[in-house]
Amino acid sequence: MGVSGGAVWITGASSGIGKAVVHRLAHEGYSVVATARRTHRLRQLARLSEHIYALPCDCTDPDAVAGTAEELLHRFGTIRALIHCVGAAVFKPLGQTSLEEVENLFRANVQALFLCLQAVLPAMVRQSSGVIIHISSVAALKAFPSSSVYGAFKAAAAHMLRALREEVRSAGIAIVNLHVGATATPLWQPSLRRRWSYRMLQPEDVAETVCALLRLAERPRLLPEELVLRPQLGDLP
Repeated sequence: MGVSGGAVWITGASSGIGKAVVHRLAHEGYSVVATARRTHRLRQLARLSEHIYALPCDCTDPDAVAGTAEELLHRFGTIRALIHCVGAAVFKPLGQTSLEEVENLFRANVQALFLCLQAVLPAMVRQSSGVIIHISSVAALKAFPSSSVYGAFKAAAAHMLRALREEVRSAGIAIVNLHVGATATPLWQPSLRRRWSYRMLQPEDVAETVCALLRLAERPRLLPEELVLRPQLGDLP
């Protein structure tokens, strides 16, 4: 039986974890709004299921994010959930990281989340319901070499959501940080994926977890606030 009751907005939907989440939730019958910058990949996604509505959006652009939220509400009436999968990584020692790389990482990992939160929160407050699931990283919790800037911004984003959770929990809004370990996505260089694929999570593993978290977070009496999802063999050495 299909699921009804508003749209689930999935950012970063054109590849990796975001794409896998789109597939899984559409299969479960959710009305999915899939957004990303790569229009051609979104069109391919939309052809796969009648439950997928593709909408190009650069989540670092304030006007684009506001327009997407407006279009979503116009088409579906309510925002059931935001699954935020946008992110970027640069794995370098701090001394070798350029200011341009720092600014790009901030936009992808913090600014995009901030803009999407501001876009969906007014509607969720009005309807006294809504779920926000942020695909975070174990780098937000643990220090790794060559991840100082990436980890700092992931930690900042996770903490922003922790504080927001306390601001809106009485409004019936559920906020979840899903801290994910090494996953075989384009975030990693192909050579590293080939080397470590045997011990990496797959995007489908994360998508299955997101689906379960969404169902749990929509229950009125409980909230899975933080979850760490690591490969069975642990973090990469």
